[in-house]
Amino acid sequence: MHSTTIRHKILTIPGLDNSGPRHWQSLWEHKFAACERIDLGNWDAPDKDAWVEKIDEAIAAEDEPILIAAHSLGCHAFVHWFARAGGVARARIAGALLVAPPDLSDLRRDSRVAGFTDAPDFTARTPMTVVASDNDPYARTAHVWRLSRQWGARFVNAGPFGHINADSGIGDWPYGQYLLASLQPAPAPALADEKLWVRAGDWPNRVRRDPRFEHRESAFRP
Repeated sequence: MHSTTIRHKILTIPGLDNSGPRHWQSLWEHKFAACERIDLGNWDAPDKDAWVEKIDEAIAAEDEPILIAAHSLGCHAFVHWFARAGGVARARIAGALLVAPPDLSDLRRDSRVAGFTDAPDFTARTPMTVVASDNDPYARTAHVWRLSRQWGARFVNAGPFGHINADSGIGDWPYGQYLLASLQPAPAPALADEKLWVRAGDWPNRVRRDPRFEHRESAFRP
């Protein structure tokens, strides 16, 4: 997949304990010139409200629509931000790829994620894709499918790739790049090349370069 396929800036949102150098998010940050990580801070002891505020600050700083690529707990942090955000803020999101969101009900014993367990419901006009794995140790496929319905998003089963992280052996995850690129609005059609047009005397419009038109023009010139 060529980097030119993705036309928007990408903001990555890692999950608990951050994403290491072999993680696809880190590799995307090296691959794409316009790809940055949102530094949520306190990676090993996240506070939901603090993470949501960091996401809000990062998105508010962007002047053009962006793509979100979130992983694991970062997915939950993003949807909490999205549920709170107003229309202007949401309009900054061209699309969001939410990869391997964990089933937080299975992690209730982990006090670090306690603040994230109230997953919000919303219907979004923003294009979103939620990605599951057949053998993710942190969420069953059916649970991730239910989350996609809860968030009004498209659901994709990426296959048996564990938690879709550095241990999954997917490198920079070309399929994920395809999914991210597919969230973008279709590009506007190219305008006609102005070099193919000439101004016909004082006529208000332009006509294509054609010998017939040139002949007609010369006939009316003094």
